[in-house]
Amino acid sequence: MTTCHKLSLDVQAPSARNRFDLILFDCDGTLVDSEYLNILAVSQVLQDYGFGQYTQERIIKEFTGWRFSAMVKKIRKDTDYDLPENITWEFVERVRLLAPEHMRKIDGVIEMVRSAQSFAKTYIVSNGQRDNVLASLEFSDLIPLFSKDRIINGTMAPHPKPAPDLFLLAARKAGISAGKTLVIEDSLTGVMSGLAAKMTVWGFCGTHHSPKIQEKRLLELGAEKAFHNMKDLSNALSY
Repeated sequence: MTTCHKLSLDVQAPSARNRFDLILFDCDGTLVDSEYLNILAVSQVLQDYGFGQYTQERIIKEFTGWRFSAMVKKIRKDTDYDLPENITWEFVERVRLLAPEHMRKIDGVIEMVRSAQSFAKTYIVSNGQRDNVLASLEFSDLIPLFSKDRIINGTMAPHPKPAPDLFLLAARKAGISAGKTLVIEDSLTGVMSGLAAKMTVWGFCGTHHSPKIQEKRLLELGAEKAFHNMKDLSNALSY
């Protein structure tokens, strides 16, 4: 008598290692807990010019993920007030002054980046000013993990996030197609940018003041997954 053994037909989803050759990280709010720092700096600089209506709450709602120069352009248009050209320098300097008190490291971020780098090229793609991005990475001990040519900031392409330009620039530099690229972002603006570039996007909401609400928003917008901590993200990358 012949005994037939039933074969399992369960098929696991492809692992990150098999799906992606390039991983693109946002900086503020994703690798470094500096979103509040930047929001506070923007609010203070604008209030120095008499724009008290731009509270931290309003900046979070309207400008999270925006490049500072793009914020200034919109504020000039909305208020018909010609903010000075050196306001970007003032913002960078304010961030530097506030950083010791308000910038925070994210537990497990170094291990997570190393998990990604064990099988993929990695770049940082940020809307931020370059000096601020470098300062954030240095504070979090991440500078040794990224050569400077793999740090893309908001002034390196014509259009910042939510346009796809910065992510597409990083993919071109890496020589890897969008279909083999994973974007990891904390903001709605960043998720929109990654999706516009036709890349897979995972969300990170561990630095958000309302992580469960942000997770829902990121997933509804089109992020494939969302993570509340670096350990879970690292495990997903290691699978």
